[in-house]
Amino acid sequence: MNTQSNTKAFLFSIGSITLFIGIFMLLSQLKTFLPPQFERYAHGIAGTISAFGAIWLFAKIEKSSFKNYGLYWDRSTLRNLLIGLFIGFTIALLMIFSQIFYSDLVLTRSKQELSTFLLGLPAILILAYMEEVAFRSYAFIKLNKAFGIRATQLIVAIIFALYHVLNGWPLALAFIGPGIWALLYGLAAALSKGIALPTGLHAGVNMVLALFVGKTNLDSLWTIDFAGNPTTSQVNANEQFGLITHIALLLIGIIGTELYSRKIKKTINK
Repeated sequence: MNTQSNTKAFLFSIGSITLFIGIFMLLSQLKTFLPPQFERYAHGIAGTISAFGAIWLFAKIEKSSFKNYGLYWDRSTLRNLLIGLFIGFTIALLMIFSQIFYSDLVLTRSKQELSTFLLGLPAILILAYMEEVAFRSYAFIKLNKAFGIRATQLIVAIIFALYHVLNGWPLALAFIGPGIWALLYGLAAALSKGIALPTGLHAGVNMVLALFVGKTNLDSLWTIDFAGNPTTSQVNANEQFGLITHIALLLIGIIGTELYSRKIKKTINK
């Protein structure tokens, strides 16, 4: 019986994400009818509708509700969102500026206008919320109840990385980037028992990346590059340092997940 319920939990979780992607692909075509400056907003809103629609269908089948999967507002929601934003900003800034100092990179103000940049910035929060609803509410909670946090983190991280591959990311980059960050978002979701904290963390990281690196249709305010023509050894050292920082994130995600898993087991055994 337990095997059957676990299988059902797995299939329903994967099914909700698959349905989300399917609906999203259809609704995202509507963004072609909007001005370019609103494309990211349309993308995020269409994705959020898709995520809620997919979860609603599976929750209805189970005679459940959004509240059972952390999709509701309470007094801690705004606080957790702001805490997540602060943590995301801090981690991303530390990673970027440590890379700048280590690799002797130069930070230069781009030609992007501040008003244009700020106009597109809230869309990052909407997009982060969309992905957290889709990956770390219904699907994450069902998998966690059935298989535990370790397996859940692995499954969701792999699916999250593959989702980014579908969005055009190279395979290796999708696993090194979003795949690793998924462990931190998942840990935040598990610790806070909701998606406000991981949404803030997710948005904070992406806002800093938009600020310095640039996102699709949101050119950065600052560019980061070598002052002159870099040598091959400089380029390699820069890439290796970036890889090391992501490995450090991976270790934080793995260790944090393990500590959380042990804490839960101690609580259950009391």
